[in-house]
Amino acid sequence: MTNLIMPELKYFPYKDGFLAYREEGVGPVLFFLHGMNGNSRSWASSFLSLRNNFRIIAWDAPSFGSSGSFGDSIEVYQSAAKALISGLGVEDVILVGHSMGGLVATKLASDTGMSIAGLVLSSSHLGFGQPKGEPLMFRYSNRIEALNKNSTNAEYTMERAKRSTPKGTHEDIIKFLADVAGNTRIEGIRDGGRMSQETDNTLSCVGISAPVLILTGAKDSIISTEMHAALVAALPKAEKVVIPEAGHASYAEYPDIFNTHVKEFSKKARRSDWVASTANKQKINWEKKI
Repeated sequence: MTNLIMPELKYFPYKDGFLAYREEGVGPVLFFLHGMNGNSRSWASSFLSLRNNFRIIAWDAPSFGSSGSFGDSIEVYQSAAKALISGLGVEDVILVGHSMGGLVATKLASDTGMSIAGLVLSSSHLGFGQPKGEPLMFRYSNRIEALNKNSTNAEYTMERAKRSTPKGTHEDIIKFLADVAGNTRIEGIRDGGRMSQETDNTLSCVGISAPVLILTGAKDSIISTEMHAALVAALPKAEKVVIPEAGHASYAEYPDIFNTHVKEFSKKARRSDWVASTANKQKINWEKKI
């Protein structure tokens, strides 16, 4: 997997810096948002599998990969993604957000000013909903400390990749995940961690009218059962798929299965009858709640 050829990085001017992204293909738009240990390279298999049917756009989130740093709130990440999508002039977008990226994708999907055709949440959650200004949670502060101690980052990222994937995962997959994670910057863990720690997307889910697919791995050791259950409860109309042998990174562990689900969901989500039906049902549900 480490040898998969990716499209070259492009740079979108944003505020006093840039947002880095990759794109390839022609057709309906899929916008990929990586997780805490990732960047636009995380989606190498998706580019290869889906580029003949879709226009694929994958960003380096702020403070990750080659993108600049612009802050550490969910609003900062939402605004940056919105600016990139708007700047590229794309509409009827299917958002595919993994883990941390799912927080941003959920926020985008709830924005009535966005043209969103569907939302795929991969091993994601609602956020931790902690008060602003609290010390960083151990899951983030511990990694920052480890990165400070390991300038090369190689040994640490390999160990993390092994811990976050199910027993028996092919060595090439572990190496790929470790290789991508090896480019994670301390400011990414700091800003992305703060954003994840202080976000609670429960109310944002209420405002989502687009179809939703929740993908999860049955052997995910990163997203707890309780975190997954809370996401499912917040999006009761969502289609739900469990990949039996997958862990946290199903997009890399079982790319064929992952990409097939994304492809089939994207086709269904763009059918006007399903979109209209889903939107109407969720509108009625919303009105009942208020």
